[in-house]
Amino acid sequence: MSELTSKQKNYRLLMLLLFWTFLIVGLMFYFIPNPIINVFNIVSEKIGYFQPLPQNIEKFYLDLAVAYMACVTAIAYMISKNVLKNLNLTPVLIVGKTTSSLISLLSFILYQKALLYLSNFVIDGSIVLIVLVLYLPVKKELIA
Repeated sequence: MSELTSKQKNYRLLMLLLFWTFLIVGLMFYFIPNPIINVFNIVSEKIGYFQPLPQNIEKFYLDLAVAYMACVTAIAYMISKNVLKNLNLTPVLIVGKTTSSLISLLSFILYQKALLYLSNFVIDGSIVLIVLVLYLPVKKELIA
């Protein structure tokens, strides 16, 4: 395997950080979903503007959310293991995180002014921007 450039090393590090983040958050979603909702509800109450979310009593949508987190975790892991070979997986990660971000914003606007929706819009949107900032120069290097 050839030596990575500094841009490629930075991108590899980002994917490694995202891998661990997605893995931990996905596990938290599955094992402690209600405490996560409770934290956001407490903060929402203190701020006073946001509406609380109900406790999660069913598992179907939680299962889907965890499956999504498993997918983005696997994508980040694969890219971190071989940036040059797996760089083409980045657009899939971007589509997933962009969709998650925009759906959360839509839910915030159309359904409920919940802090969790707004937070997910900001967090996943930020992930997309950070990934793009580090991905595009690497892609440009490989095309040149």
